[in-house]
Amino acid sequence: MKIKLADIKNYIYKRKKPIVIGVFAVGYILFWFWYFGERDIAIKDSSSPVKQEESVVQDENKNDNKKEFSQKDLGNFWLEINTDKIKTKAPILEGIEPEVLNKGLGRHRTTALPGQNGNMVISGHRWKFGNKPSYKVFENLDKLKNGDKIKVHYGGKVFEYEVYEKGVVSPNKKGGKEILKKTSEPILTLYTCAPKYTAWKRLYYRARLVSIENYRHTKQNRSS
Repeated sequence: MKIKLADIKNYIYKRKKPIVIGVFAVGYILFWFWYFGERDIAIKDSSSPVKQEESVVQDENKNDNKKEFSQKDLGNFWLEINTDKIKTKAPILEGIEPEVLNKGLGRHRTTALPGQNGNMVISGHRWKFGNKPSYKVFENLDKLKNGDKIKVHYGGKVFEYEVYEKGVVSPNKKGGKEILKKTSEPILTLYTCAPKYTAWKRLYYRARLVSIENYRHTKQNRSS
């Protein structure tokens, strides 16, 4: 029987393959044993950067261990939802960058302000790991229904909006265009991630401005 060189190479390859995989797996496990061992030593040394970094994180968690925003946190521009199913208050900041949404809600800078004709678009976290109230500010947004009221406090006035539409879109150009849709009337669009605990889709609600009330309780009804 004639043995081909190619058959010999295949035989050697098949024999070596499990050995190579085994060596790699052992090396991988040993690396993590070494890494965590060195990390434990570093943590025990109070002067090490690792220890200092962990202390900072723990201090931040202590400071952020609260379930809701204080009145001071809300500032002069904030949103309020108070229904049977959802109760939330949160400051509205400019932009939707991660550092902004970690502090509260974010208004798309190119969209309308309260009372202006056009679509005011506001985004917020539905769920993010951590203790900050901003991480779960829209956790129960899916419980809103048509007819529910949303209040936006801005410039010494309370702008009240009434929910009339709900939708779910993909986080792509087409979905973004739908959320940021331009309108001639003053409306509010809130949106967050969906389903809960994922960023697969975007859940949004639209609401029409129905009244404007000064803090002195002088109410202007949009229907009049």
